[in-house]
Amino acid sequence: MATPTFYSGHDLAGRYRIIEMLGVERNAEVYSAEDLSLSRTVIVKVLLASLTTHEDVRRAFRTNIVRASTLSHPHLARVYDGGQESGAIFMITEYLDGGSLEDVLASGRVLSVDDTARLGRDVASALSYLHANGFVHGELSPSKLVFDGEGRVRITDVALAGIGNAYRDHLSLDDVRYMSPEQAVGETPGPESDIYSLALILYEAATGSSAFDGANAEAMLRARINSSLPVRVELGTLDMLLAQAAVSDPRLRLSADQFASRLSAVVGDAVPLSVSPPRSAVPILEQFSPVQPRTSIGFRPPSPDQIVGRGPTAPGVTPLDRAPRRSAPQGYEPLPPTRPSRMRRLAFSGAAVLIVVLGVGGILAWKLGYLSSSYVVPDLTHLTLQQASQKLGSDHLVATVAKHESSTTVPTGEIISQSPAAGVSVHSGSSIQIVVSSGMPPVTLPTTLVGKTCAAATAQLKVLKISASCSQTTASTRTPAGLVAEVLYHATKNPLAVPAGSKVNLVISTGAGTATTTTTAPTTTTAPTTTTSTVPATTTTLAGQGLRPMPNVVGMTRDQVNAAMRKAELYYVTRGPNANSTKWTKVVSSVPVAGTEVKWHSTVILNVQ
Repeated sequence: MATPTFYSGHDLAGRYRIIEMLGVERNAEVYSAEDLSLSRTVIVKVLLASLTTHEDVRRAFRTNIVRASTLSHPHLARVYDGGQESGAIFMITEYLDGGSLEDVLASGRVLSVDDTARLGRDVASALSYLHANGFVHGELSPSKLVFDGEGRVRITDVALAGIGNAYRDHLSLDDVRYMSPEQAVGETPGPESDIYSLALILYEAATGSSAFDGANAEAMLRARINSSLPVRVELGTLDMLLAQAAVSDPRLRLSADQFASRLSAVVGDAVPLSVSPPRSAVPILEQFSPVQPRTSIGFRPPSPDQIVGRGPTAPGVTPLDRAPRRSAPQGYEPLPPTRPSRMRRLAFSGAAVLIVVLGVGGILAWKLGYLSSSYVVPDLTHLTLQQASQKLGSDHLVATVAKHESSTTVPTGEIISQSPAAGVSVHSGSSIQIVVSSGMPPVTLPTTLVGKTCAAATAQLKVLKISASCSQTTASTRTPAGLVAEVLYHATKNPLAVPAGSKVNLVISTGAGTATTTTTAPTTTTAPTTTTSTVPATTTTLAGQGLRPMPNVVGMTRDQVNAAMRKAELYYVTRGPNANSTKWTKVVSSVPVAGTEVKWHSTVILNVQ
């Protein structure tokens, strides 16, 4: 376990006495502590030291603590307090001693359909409350669902969710196990992402296995992009609900409020889920049911009925040979039985035959569709779901979405195919299964971009119809200067895939960031009337007089450009509004772009302003 920031017995902020360190999570150290003012046990979460160095993370954490402390919901863990001591930022939250859903699943337990629905309903109602108050969890997992002493579930770590994601180098299997497809391609998580994660959690709780598996994080994420939730018989009535909550396209998913409402309909009560801790092993002697006590000892003589072979009599029925005989009243003589006339018998027989014929004919007519309206299925391809529903409504037909698929030819939201096909006759009320386009499939990025020059990486991405820019730099001990150190899509580093037509940023390495010995030998060269040309000094950082990468000088000032060009041993000329003077303030672009290999002492063009 990592060295703790605080030790047992430390009085944090003069009020919270540290009991022990419980562990280290993705973003914080976790301690149990005693609230000396209120004499209760609380949880202390201290932001990791590696994240405390970033001002934006510190500011976001402090803001989230204040906002989360105002939340109040029966299925949310309460945030009591927060503060800062010795440079460490901490949060005080409710202590829950019932263990997490992760503990329940790790013990091998599988929840029933009803208990899974109750769990989902309670969590979805809390998510609905969070979303209505401007929060998105974004990192929902079984370890974030913790039970109190009575077994009721609470969502935890709302204030910590998403903190520091921009400064993480890689994703583990645990990080991506419940991640939504849009998060997999680098998009910022939204309320729909929480619903997708909850659907995967409920699937695992009811089946005992993950919906999507993979040998590594990348394989696991690829398995769920544009894939439907696997069908499992254990899900029962939850099958369709979880499928609607785990649709790949976030625009088509259920909202938290809708999900909670539909899960409530499955269990049909308002009783919250109560999960007891895993039961210890049952002693062997308790695994056997006791034998029913005997009512006699030794030989049991047969009954008279068993001797004569007479079976048991149905309750309430008296055997004929035991039924009392009723004698006719005195002076009464029974009349001889009368027989109906022949004509009357013929009439009854004819009526019976007619009824049978009409019944059989009616069944055949119904089977053949003569007693119901028949309609020809129209062509629904390239229509939206709303347009298809309106078109089918006039014929009393229903459109049902079978699945969503990516398509390179059919725009997002339009119908790719249908079943039955157009032109087929169906009965009124029939369901037409349709496949809806989820748009262009995500583009899987090459894993060889890091380590290439900007020009080479840009050309490789251009083939995939992904545009790239090289406008940022970073110090790197693993990637030589001038080569691509990482790929950025929004705030996601080195994403596995991005939406088709996206733009990414290739971050160029500046090396390890340590200075090297240089010799000064600046010279100048004659420049055009609208440009200024400077030749940098010779440097020992580049060997020989061969090719070298064009440095990334976009955004640099004049002094910074001179230093960078001296290091690269290149000349430059300037163009732009202030190119004919020394008043330009920064570089807006370069020709060639950063990372392009150029000859020693070549002259490059800098567009300045």
